[in-house]
Amino acid sequence: MLSAAALTACGDSSDVKAGTGGQPPTEVEFRTELATRDDYTSLAAEGAEVKYLMVVDGREPPAIFAGAECLFQDTDKYPYHLQFLRTLPEYASLAPERYADMVLRRASRAMWGGGLKLYPATPHPRTGAAGVLAYTVYSEAGPGEMLTVDDIVQADRRLKGCSPFAEGFLVFTPDGAAQTAAVRAISDELAAAGVALVDPSALLGGLSAETYSEGEAYGYLKIVDGAATVSVGPRDVLVIDAAPSDLGLVAGLVTRQPQSLASHLNLRLREKGIPSAAAPGALDNSVLRALEDGLVHLTARGAQVEIEPARLEDAEAFWSKSRPPLADPAADLEVVTPTALGSLGAGDVAAFGTKAANLGELSRILPEPNRVDGFAIPFRAYADFMQGRGLDADVTALLADPRVFTDAAYKKSRLSELRARMRAAEPLPELSAALEAAVRQAYGAAGLVTRLRFRSSTNAEDLPGLSGAGLYDSRSGCLADDLDADTLGPSACLSAEHEAHLRGELARRRLELAEHPDRSHLAPIIEDLEEDLTEEKSALLAVRRVWASLWNERAFDDREYYGIDHTKVFMGVAVHPAFVGERLEAVVITGLEPDAPEPLVRIVSQVGEVGVVEPSDPTASPEILTFRRSAAGSPSEITLVSPSSLAAEGARLWSDAALDELAGLLFVVHDHFAASVYPTLAPLSLDLEVDVTMDGRTVIKQARPYTP
Repeated sequence: MLSAAALTACGDSSDVKAGTGGQPPTEVEFRTELATRDDYTSLAAEGAEVKYLMVVDGREPPAIFAGAECLFQDTDKYPYHLQFLRTLPEYASLAPERYADMVLRRASRAMWGGGLKLYPATPHPRTGAAGVLAYTVYSEAGPGEMLTVDDIVQADRRLKGCSPFAEGFLVFTPDGAAQTAAVRAISDELAAAGVALVDPSALLGGLSAETYSEGEAYGYLKIVDGAATVSVGPRDVLVIDAAPSDLGLVAGLVTRQPQSLASHLNLRLREKGIPSAAAPGALDNSVLRALEDGLVHLTARGAQVEIEPARLEDAEAFWSKSRPPLADPAADLEVVTPTALGSLGAGDVAAFGTKAANLGELSRILPEPNRVDGFAIPFRAYADFMQGRGLDADVTALLADPRVFTDAAYKKSRLSELRARMRAAEPLPELSAALEAAVRQAYGAAGLVTRLRFRSSTNAEDLPGLSGAGLYDSRSGCLADDLDADTLGPSACLSAEHEAHLRGELARRRLELAEHPDRSHLAPIIEDLEEDLTEEKSALLAVRRVWASLWNERAFDDREYYGIDHTKVFMGVAVHPAFVGERLEAVVITGLEPDAPEPLVRIVSQVGEVGVVEPSDPTASPEILTFRRSAAGSPSEITLVSPSSLAAEGARLWSDAALDELAGLLFVVHDHFAASVYPTLAPLSLDLEVDVTMDGRTVIKQARPYTP
């Protein structure tokens, strides 16, 4: 028998090991109290269930309790009471009939037995808060064996005392049809006695959700309230109000607010099989709060998300098979001169990056009104800058620091410091001269006062199986602001039309924030609008900021995920006039359902500058529209899957004429890239970004392979 002394000898009376006779001790763990979430998860079986045994009022407690009132068994090792009890010396030969006498039958019952299980989606019958820990109490179903009010009140009181971590969301649920019928007859008495009762038919494990990326994950649960920030990494499951556009790699993502299916963030998560979903009740869930900071298993499928406690060995097995390495990317540092986009093609990826090279391909096949016109800065300019300003030594020191790879907060700080030094470093004179020459060549003198967009173009993005979507930053700049003799704003490129647009947008956003102070995403939008109206927009600083984004935390984590050597990745920059006051922004996926007679095209669109890839308003739902490519080369079976929440009365954002024009452009691009750029990717799907400009032009501004 296990005496009280034997329990105490283990060093912690809530964590016990037992042996059998003269044999070596069997590693059988149980606890006498569930004081914390970790106590529960250390014992939980798959499905987050823990079996318990408890003393019975008025009867001599079996010696195995040794002064405790409850025993919670390692249910992962021993799913049934009988298995567990047989590991103890006095019950080594316990027969099922004897077990029934001890636990199930009223006249001979020596201990209560049952199970506990977490149900995150079930509302508490008293508080209404989502998330309960439901317990059952086993009994036989014959005459005189049904549980009484006193029985259940006794079990409820004792379990609450033994499970302080869950006292506030512990509920009783009947076990089996006969017990359920009997308990329904005494439900009012139980409620009056303070027992929270949930009918088995009302138990819900998964949270109702909209899933954007299906999959499963293991990670440590991080819950972020409101506008608070937290350092997260590839082994964290993040539950947050809204999806941050700059979020780095995480194990899984659950938001309270809806997300954009076509956002850069969800594209990155989908290509890695990382689950992402919106579950409105996630932040207010009692079970999830109890699991916070603990290891969990997340699954997102269809309209449901499940989060349950996980065991480290299961997580480690999952992690070990979920990190597909990629070969290090090639880089050509011999090209030194900025080059017109129209002169670039797929063969220039190693010198300018995939984005710039693919913009070159688009320039070759699209009419002038439907493409961007500009140039690209090669990798060599980035490499020269890093070496010329001693920043390559900073990178070497960062990568040699082991703490960067084990401490997420420290890594974030080190990367932030590196980016700050890159932004603050003086540009090389060669860059200033080359940039001015390229702008004048592309746009003449008018280019100096043209607001330009500087877009990241690395050799580790827009690749098959690795989109790199949203990892790096794009910035706007004005070369005239660098060439004048001061740093006073506003920008020399701020046209009257653009200023009027910005002021209108600023007024609208300020009013929205005043009416909805809980919309934390508005503050940075307002700050950016104010800066656009009052400050200079240095083009040279824009280039350095794009270069510095190579060391964004989310980009660093992504390269770590794929095993890419950071020192083999270089940043080019694609440059073209910035779009101001767009009418529409859209993300298009071509070549879906390739085995169908007519392949499917999906368009996710949003009005104005709210955006789709990095939506400035996470509360706005985009329009989703599909059509098929008919044999005649025109759109057919046009279906408005869901309208934009910002569209007037649910109207379609694309008119018939505009959709016909867009479809024609898409078919040309898809066919060209399938034949000349990605001939080995068959069947090919493309991910394209489209803008409808202020003057009504439909412009395709990016193309890359899409990984479903």
